[in-house]
Amino acid sequence: MSKLFEYYGITKKKGEFLFREGDKADHLYVIHRGKVQISKRIGETNEEIQILGEGEFVGEMSLINSAPRSATAIALEDCELISMDKESFENCVRDNHKFSLSVIELLSDRLRETDELVTELISRERELSLFNEIVTELIMRGKRDASGQWTLIPFDPFWERIEKKFSWDRAFSRLMLDNLVQEKKVALKRSGDTRWLAFKIG
Repeated sequence: MSKLFEYYGITKKKGEFLFREGDKADHLYVIHRGKVQISKRIGETNEEIQILGEGEFVGEMSLINSAPRSATAIALEDCELISMDKESFENCVRDNHKFSLSVIELLSDRLRETDELVTELISRERELSLFNEIVTELIMRGKRDASGQWTLIPFDPFWERIEKKFSWDRAFSRLMLDNLVQEKKVALKRSGDTRWLAFKIG
């Protein structure tokens, strides 16, 4: 790695961008020293995806497939980076067996991480959609319980409408509801034979 830094080394000060989401991809980076934060714009906010450290690659996928940058990279501290354009990268992969194995391992790991991230984002989006439906239903049709502390809606007819509206896998739908209950955003209550979805007031 030190030999590569002699040929392709650059430095970035803390707070400097390596690249921004949407930029043209013309270089990949290997972190020789320091840490780099990767973030992605989701809606109106920038979500931190990961923090990369020494020996890790940054921006390799955009260079390989020539697509614009899919995320933003910023130096979290003063960094020493190995910066390679496409030609230099291809030469290293062809001539350096150890380097090419590192790239293969990296791509395999990143693919797995991407799959996990996509699954997490889908779950987060669906959980929010479900919570919005619950709040709307509570506002439109909810009623106070005897204590005045909870607003209630009958669970079974509501849940039947949710399953028809979203067509999610039944187990996945229930997992989203369980998450909301564990986060104490809503509660499940029972009175006799009736199940209620409950939202605490105040």
